[in-house]
Order: sequence, then C-alpha cells, then structure tokens
Amino acid sequence: MQPKEEFEQSIQAIDQALGEIERTLEQMLTLAQLSASDLNVDRATLQKTLERLQRKIDRIADTI
Repeated sequence: MQPKEEFEQSIQAIDQALGEIERTLEQMLTLAQLSASDLNVDRATLQKTLERLQRKIDRIADTI
C-alpha cells in the first residue's frame, strides 16, 4: 500500500472514531439534561449509563 493510501485510511478511521465519540457525547448530554430535569428519573441508573458511555469514549480514544 502506498503511503498516501495509508494516510487516507488513517484519516478515515480517525474521522469515524471522532464521529462515534460525537454521537456518544450527544447521548451523554441528553442523559445529563434528563437528570437535571424535574422529572422523576432514576439518577443512579443514569449515572451508571454515563459511566458506561465514558468508558466507550475511552476505548475509542485508545484506538486513535
């Protein structure tokens, strides 16, 4: 494989990873807003979900 092709593939992989991180952050924002609302929500469950999503971001970031 040519260096240019390798570079382009790397850029595509990074772009995909950043897109996944962005979608995960959007989910986290939605959950944080839900937790801050006056609705009757299980904040402990929301916190566990936020922690799971943070670990997902960490795993993605480790691959970049």
